[in-house]
Amino acid sequence: MIICGVALLVSSIVFTFYDRATFLRAKTQDLSAIGKMIQNNSTAALTFGDADSAREILSALQAEGDVIHASIYGRHGEVFAKYSRDAIDSNFSPPPFGDGGASIANNRIVLFQRIILNGESIGGLFIEADLDDLSDRTVHFAKIASLVLLASLGIAYLLCSVLQRVISGPIQELAETAASVTIHENYSIRAKKSTDDEIGFLFDQFNGMLDRIQQRDAALQKAHDDLEHRVAERTSYLNALIENSPLAIMVLDSEQRVSLCNPAFEKLFQYTRQEVVGMPVEGLLAGGDLQSEVSASITSTLQGKTINLTTRRLRKDRTVVDVEIHAVGLFVNGEVVGCLAIYQDISIRKRAEEETQRAREAAEAASLAKSEFLANMSHEIRTPLNGVIGMTELALETDLSPEQREYLETVKLSGESLLTVINDILDFSKIEAGKVDLEVVDFNLRECMDATLRTLSLRADEKGLELLCEVAAEVPEVVLGDAGRLRQVFINMLGNAIKFTDQGEVSLKAQILHREGDDLLLHFTVSDTGIGIAPAKQKLIFEPFIQADTSTTRKYGGTGLGLTISRRLVQMMGGKVWVESEVGRGARFHFTARFGLSDSKPIELGTIAQPDFLRNVRVLIVDDNSTNRRILEGMLKNWGMRSTLVESGEEALSALSEAHLAGDPFALILTDMHMPKMDGFSLVEEVRKMRELSAATIMMLTSAGHRGDADRCRELGIAAYLLKPIRQSELRESIARVLGAKVQKGAIPLITRFSLHDAREAESSLRLLVVEDNHVNQRLITRLLEKRGHRVVVAGNGREALIALEKETFDLVFMDVQMPEMDGVEATAAIRAREKGTQRHQPIVALTAHAMKGDQEHCLAAGMDAYLTKPIRPAELDEILQKCLASLKDSGQGFEVFVDGK
Repeated sequence: MIICGVALLVSSIVFTFYDRATFLRAKTQDLSAIGKMIQNNSTAALTFGDADSAREILSALQAEGDVIHASIYGRHGEVFAKYSRDAIDSNFSPPPFGDGGASIANNRIVLFQRIILNGESIGGLFIEADLDDLSDRTVHFAKIASLVLLASLGIAYLLCSVLQRVISGPIQELAETAASVTIHENYSIRAKKSTDDEIGFLFDQFNGMLDRIQQRDAALQKAHDDLEHRVAERTSYLNALIENSPLAIMVLDSEQRVSLCNPAFEKLFQYTRQEVVGMPVEGLLAGGDLQSEVSASITSTLQGKTINLTTRRLRKDRTVVDVEIHAVGLFVNGEVVGCLAIYQDISIRKRAEEETQRAREAAEAASLAKSEFLANMSHEIRTPLNGVIGMTELALETDLSPEQREYLETVKLSGESLLTVINDILDFSKIEAGKVDLEVVDFNLRECMDATLRTLSLRADEKGLELLCEVAAEVPEVVLGDAGRLRQVFINMLGNAIKFTDQGEVSLKAQILHREGDDLLLHFTVSDTGIGIAPAKQKLIFEPFIQADTSTTRKYGGTGLGLTISRRLVQMMGGKVWVESEVGRGARFHFTARFGLSDSKPIELGTIAQPDFLRNVRVLIVDDNSTNRRILEGMLKNWGMRSTLVESGEEALSALSEAHLAGDPFALILTDMHMPKMDGFSLVEEVRKMRELSAATIMMLTSAGHRGDADRCRELGIAAYLLKPIRQSELRESIARVLGAKVQKGAIPLITRFSLHDAREAESSLRLLVVEDNHVNQRLITRLLEKRGHRVVVAGNGREALIALEKETFDLVFMDVQMPEMDGVEATAAIRAREKGTQRHQPIVALTAHAMKGDQEHCLAAGMDAYLTKPIRPAELDEILQKCLASLKDSGQGFEVFVDGK
């Protein structure tokens, strides 16, 4: 009733004010219309100053009963005429003319308007009217609103009385039902619905809610019962797990007292449960030095840390047991309330580890003994072989009778065969013992391949074989890897190819298989035209001490280790080895190896003339082997030379004649010595007979030199006599020398691979100190160095070497390692001690028969700059000497890093 009454009252007030506002707006509009009419009628009176007409116009306002006063003003605001509704107010004074518009004040409306004629103000109008009719209207409207309000409230009261019985009663009943459910917690009680209206829908929803609550309560009760059952099961399972665990378990509370332990704990530490439960753990399992460790571990665990350690603990009888402990903190609501410790007896494992350690030490001692034995064997065997082979080579270079030369060549061949066998056995032993490490250094791949083939060229020539080398153009010149081990693989595979090939050729080819960034995978192929390998034997040949056929061992010799060592080395270089072969049709051995790309600049070839000197020089290549022709053509093309290829002496003579007639003669002839029908010497003889062709410079290439070849070359005017396979650097330097001498109209002796070294600059002679206690090795090394144009001083041990270094300066010292009185390591240490505080650094090369793993590192760690093994290989000796010469020429102080000789 209150809500309805307030709503009706507000509505009545709003309508009352709305009616008042509407009435005032209408009254104001009426008054403005009257003023507009008077304004239009009074313009003439104002224009002619006729006040009577103006008053007559104003008197028309008597028809408007609510107008109280009116007045017309002149142009300057003076009262021109006025009107009053009541006679008693005829003398009223009009107010000063104000701004135009209507205003309400004191229950009256006041209107001011200007009188306009032709857009110009000629006067003004004032009208004042009362609002008595508005007050009467308001009172009347209020009476009507009150009657409507009373009638509406009466009707509302009657309707509310009826609705109260229909709505409030059921709601009260629903409230009592809810209170009963709450008090008795009986969710089976239901409210009784009496109607199907909205109240009935409310009852249905309330009863549905009670149904769901009742079902959920039953489910919760069942879950609670199941949870209690599972907790009981898990508790019994956990107790059984703890009781039957083979690991000793102990639980501590926050005060570091034992609250639980299992039978395994009792068995391990010999305590009963009654003896330890409730006891402080301090002093229980440790004492003395172990006590602080126990306290620190427990403290860390109670701080929330996890402990895993291997240590010792004391039993009840104070004996020590080795245990492995795992301890964690026990958390409840984020707080540590204790800790759990698990102890595992590791006494048996400890003893096994100690036995394993003793076995490892014994194995290491045995390995060390084996390594020392191999090192001593290497030294003891290589030292006399160095003298045998070296002195034999020197003797072969002297004047000998045929019989003496045959004997010495047999000695040399036997010594080299014995050295090969010894090297294979020692290398295999080192690989098996894991004593071989690969080095990663910059090296020239083409030079490595050329040098390897050159060392085998004599063996190939003795059998009449062509020895070929081909490197794909895309293969980098300088790569990162172990040149010594790669050369060893080359020698093993090429040596086998030559051994099992009686006619035809043996070739070595290199190409890129894969390239990614700085990583390079090269593919090498060693091909021959020999006896071939049966398919069933192709896998066996890589096993140690096995050859394709046991009969080949008797016929060809060998240890059967070469391919095994090669396979192991290739695997160490990140590659693999395989073979393709058919019996009687030769074999192709393939292997891959990984190398890095070098950041250094390519190794420059040794040249005499400028690069443009050889450009456009016309060259005739004469060789019956197509691969050799192609290789030589590729070399000459790189230098800008024009080459023509023929395969026989007859074709060469024809090509020479045609070039002469065409006015474009050949400036250089490169001819092979061994060719069918007409060999190289016969071709040169024919050329010398033809005067018009004899102007060409001739260079002879051969697979191997024979005694007397040099003399015949001089007789025929051949400018150079070189062994195949020839290095690019040697070929280019030889061509530059012979053509340069011709241009300069000079003459130089016959160029050979040895004279190339002798023809270097005068300052290429070194002052060398050789420190060696073996007299045979002293003579051998001295002769090898003197033949290369160097000056040599010999010292018998390290002490003599120090005395010699005090007296004079040496460019390089070759230092033996094992010597009496003072060995090489001690002497090197003394030399380095003298150099401290000075700018002097004496280059020292270790010269030793020790070639086991660690020997090189030992020498370098002692202060030596390089490492050279015995027997001395001339190529490796030359490499070190050339390195020293190059560094002396560049800096004048010697070199810092040597090439490692293996």
